[in-house]
Amino acid sequence: MLNLFRHLFQAIFYSNTLQILKRVQHDEKLTIMKYRFLNLVWLLPSYLAFIMVQQANVYRGTIHTYNNGESIAADVIDFDIKQIAAQSNGYVVLEFIDPDGDVQERKLSLSVQMAHQIMNTSVIPIRYQENTFQEIVMIPTYELQKGMALSNLGVAFIGFAVLVTVSIFVTRFANKKAVQGSPDLTVERIDI
Repeated sequence: MLNLFRHLFQAIFYSNTLQILKRVQHDEKLTIMKYRFLNLVWLLPSYLAFIMVQQANVYRGTIHTYNNGESIAADVIDFDIKQIAAQSNGYVVLEFIDPDGDVQERKLSLSVQMAHQIMNTSVIPIRYQENTFQEIVMIPTYELQKGMALSNLGVAFIGFAVLVTVSIFVTRFANKKAVQGSPDLTVERIDI
């Protein structure tokens, strides 16, 4: 009879111990996964790196088209400035004959500063080079376009540097917590 109780006690104790161990291992895996998701913070610096490459290409493409493109007089077909809350932007639709003799019509988005420089103009001198990153450069807004691309590049670089620094610390924290695990919190009720 004593052997029966001992075997029964061992069966209950060992099965509960195994269940507890399995639950602890499962909780540790969840804790590790929870902290591993913090590594997704690296998506932000990679997005800003993409923006920096794109703005560098805009800058280089603007200079390349301005220096090597064909000078053409483009007619303004449509022009509009939109004021939405505190933001203002606009667009211009240009029609011109390219060097091959084909009629081209292009819609270009504009910042407010660019729009004010060409607001009362019906013919805009442009530089056009087909199959480049920046095919059209409006000559009156060339310096502003270059400056905006450089300032966008600078802002993206500052954001990139800050986010890389933050991401390094977040990754260190996540790796440390994944190895150590989070401390067990004990909630005690104290009645006064």
